[in-house]
Amino acid sequence: MITSTLSFLDLSKFERNTLAPDLGTSSSLRSPSIAPTSPFTAEVLAQQLVTVFRKQWLHLERQPRSSSSPGPALQEFFQSEAGMPAECSVSLAEEIKLRSRMRGTLIWAPPRFQIIFNIHPPQKRSVVVASQHYLCAGCGTEVEPKYIKKLRYCEYLGKYFCDCCHSDSESSIPGHIVMKWDFSKYPVCNFSKQLLDSIWHNPLFNVSCINKALYSKAKELDRFRELQEQLLSIKKLLATCRLSKSVLQEIEQLPEHLTHEQHLFSLEDLVNIKRGLLQTQARALLKLASAHVEICELCLAKGFICEFCKSKEVLFPFQRETCKRCEECKACFHKYCFKEEDCPKCIRIQTRRKLKDSFSLDVK
Repeated sequence: MITSTLSFLDLSKFERNTLAPDLGTSSSLRSPSIAPTSPFTAEVLAQQLVTVFRKQWLHLERQPRSSSSPGPALQEFFQSEAGMPAECSVSLAEEIKLRSRMRGTLIWAPPRFQIIFNIHPPQKRSVVVASQHYLCAGCGTEVEPKYIKKLRYCEYLGKYFCDCCHSDSESSIPGHIVMKWDFSKYPVCNFSKQLLDSIWHNPLFNVSCINKALYSKAKELDRFRELQEQLLSIKKLLATCRLSKSVLQEIEQLPEHLTHEQHLFSLEDLVNIKRGLLQTQARALLKLASAHVEICELCLAKGFICEFCKSKEVLFPFQRETCKRCEECKACFHKYCFKEEDCPKCIRIQTRRKLKDSFSLDVK
């Protein structure tokens, strides 16, 4: 019955119009509804076949049914299209996605795009392959137990792959970096290699959320954190100065996320921190910005004076080596002068608050 229906399709004409290369044939001789697509893939070919079949089916629906008409199964598949025009608002790709089942089987599914932060615990090859039901984790090819030694391990996904899905590529593993500060390259499958290359420049790793202890383990990272805190502080000051445009442009040479949010890094950033490149760049930018602040009257007017020693030296929060900032009132003082329990500004705030409370009681 399906064969009789397919006989209405001029498959030879479809093949000639869609698969043959354009050898100067007039556009009037080609099918107007199906434009040749290059390069051809299984998905493109399937879409073209469904398009032609649907148009032929709609044409048949308008004719009286005969004994060779398709059965209820095909009628159910196309019942929503029976009253629709050929050019539907919903694209064919979306329609196929809605009507098709998910890839894979009950015991296997292809790897999906995911960011893995943890390190896979070491396990025996036989145990891991058995948990994969003796299937390649990439393509689902069944592997006999006696051949499992030929499978290749992917350090990123923690699974075994056949040699078609694993070309012995190597890459740094995010989990090893953020957990152990280990930048060694490990074997990964083709899918993982492509995934890691695609996220190399993306700021996806918030160290304070994933592994805050990494700062104490990686001295390079901890030093950059201090420089970044100073840069973020001085950038806020420069943003209020109309004379600091050129300095701000220099600071923007750093990746944008490093000058907007702390603790957030890409894999490229972490590698550059390990090599010391970002520390050198941040230190040079901090020196340039500090030189501007020291001679800019607009910036100096926004600084602090140490209320303990009454020195005329202007202090700023980004001067971590000489300046101490009160956690309560955020005022700045010399490190060697500051006494947290005797902060002058905090005392003034408390006194003012008591006066306000006593005044409100008198009014009542």
